[in-house]
Amino acid sequence: MRKILLLAAAAILLTATTQAKVITPGENQVWWGYFSESDFATSDNTIGTGSPMALMGAIYVPANHEQLGKATVMGARIYISSSAVSSLSSLKIWVSKTLPNKVTDADIVQTTLGTLTTGANDFKFRTPFEVDNQGFYVGYYVNSTTGYFIRMGGSDAPNAAWVGNPDAGMGWTDLNGNGLGKLAFQILVQGGSFPEDCVTADDFGQKVVLQGEQTSIPITVTNQGSTPVKSISYTITTEGGSTTDETSVSLASLPLNGTATINVPFASDNETKKFRKTFTITQVNGKPNTATHNSATGFLITLKDKQPVTPVIEEFTGTWCGWCPRGTVGMEKVHDAYGDQVVQIAAHNSDPMAISEYQNVINAYTSGFPNSITDRQFVADPSFSGLKTALDASFNRVAPATIGLTAEWESATKTKVVFKTTTRFAYDDDNANFGIAFLLLEDGMKGTGSNWAQANYYSGMSVQQAGTDMQWWCKQGSSVTGVEFNHVVVAAWSALNGVNNSVEPVIEAGADQEYTYTASIAGKSLIQDKTKLKAAVLLIDRTSGTIVNAAQCAISDEATGIQSVRNGEGSMADVPAGRYTIDGRKLSTVQKGINIVRMNDGTVRKVLVK
Repeated sequence: MRKILLLAAAAILLTATTQAKVITPGENQVWWGYFSESDFATSDNTIGTGSPMALMGAIYVPANHEQLGKATVMGARIYISSSAVSSLSSLKIWVSKTLPNKVTDADIVQTTLGTLTTGANDFKFRTPFEVDNQGFYVGYYVNSTTGYFIRMGGSDAPNAAWVGNPDAGMGWTDLNGNGLGKLAFQILVQGGSFPEDCVTADDFGQKVVLQGEQTSIPITVTNQGSTPVKSISYTITTEGGSTTDETSVSLASLPLNGTATINVPFASDNETKKFRKTFTITQVNGKPNTATHNSATGFLITLKDKQPVTPVIEEFTGTWCGWCPRGTVGMEKVHDAYGDQVVQIAAHNSDPMAISEYQNVINAYTSGFPNSITDRQFVADPSFSGLKTALDASFNRVAPATIGLTAEWESATKTKVVFKTTTRFAYDDDNANFGIAFLLLEDGMKGTGSNWAQANYYSGMSVQQAGTDMQWWCKQGSSVTGVEFNHVVVAAWSALNGVNNSVEPVIEAGADQEYTYTASIAGKSLIQDKTKLKAAVLLIDRTSGTIVNAAQCAISDEATGIQSVRNGEGSMADVPAGRYTIDGRKLSTVQKGINIVRMNDGTVRKVLVK
């Protein structure tokens, strides 16, 4: 999967022609990097600017590094993809205490021209670099005749991927947080501190489970030792409670700095409450774990009852993306099947419908297009079958809270939208960390000009090749004009983490929290037709980054007392005793339009079902 990267804006120089070959570490030597070959199993991306040019890639090793502080850097390993290997030239490896503005500014530079191969290409420094507890950057410079040639892999990590454009003088970009993974690059280290049987684990956020059941939580472990890891044993400790017996898990010979994600079962607690859980790796390969930091923490929330869930699909798309019509079709089929039971968000990138307020979400949750994520948990191809699989998982999950929404124009000028939310949690917590994001979505968007034309790689394909759903697109040209785009996010406020203080940190089971947010659309020039807007809110767990629930509704001209929520039922409600039309006829199920819902407690609600 490729991602177009848009970059923001007295050395020792050694030149020799070198044949790339695999170097076997000698005594007291290891290949070290944030990246390991196991990361390719997670993702294998090739990035660039889309144009032939020179780029530099680098990693950073902080000062006083626990493993490398007293080591010597003897060489470098660059992983090259098969699609780029024949296009590269002017390869140089370098070490520098600061990020160099151009490659010749580095402290050590070594030209390594020669025959490159797909996969690992190893080079020894003729002037080794003594770390001496310094912070330093190490990387490579390369020129290419193709647009995508910097290889990445695995998941993001701090210090693991910097990319710069020295020829254009546009500086460096830290790729951590952009969903592109780590630079496929390692260094040959001599004299580092790499004990055997040493594994660490990453903290794991929080998860919700029903009382009497158990849930699996994915936890990422990393081999920090010199020996391959084939098994680990662990315990789970509940804060203020007990510790489980040791459980063993087999791994597929995890190399140094290799990572693996294991699904760890957690049993529910007896109280409807959030408990801190500590996951401790006690043994590695049947021996005591030598890692200083051998534990990871997270939270488990136990609930008595399952709350109704409104899933949120974020589809990542662009008119320039020729495979993105698959997502357009998938989203429409979801709307036909589920209606407003699902909040659908089409997040455009690098086209006329892109908005800067949503770019941080795109950076965080996708590394390519087309793509989608549901509830910021379930990644799926945006075809209908992929989206349906993600929705099934979403509807079945346990949500810690529900949220209701009404929205109205503040005045007849329709320049501000007043969002009113009611959030109800199903457990007690004195230190909760949630936020509400506010969005405006628009249907039926269209425009003129080449940037509004949808690229279409399905043009000329047979239905057998493309699938029945893509039949219409197969009959269109390679660039389709006049397309109407639905579910487009045209304005957003705190889309990634939610508005600060929109949810109080002290929450009480069953108690309502009400919040009003007034959003100005002044300057939101993307909005085309205010009658086609709808408001949406996302309740975001800021600990895990996931969306726990959502709501959407039409924007009324004035307060009407009409609610718009999933399935036509109040998200905070008791079970409805009956549903009726506006003229008093009893309904057997919800219908489009206004439903009169009589609750078991005797109250009556007007509910708008779209």
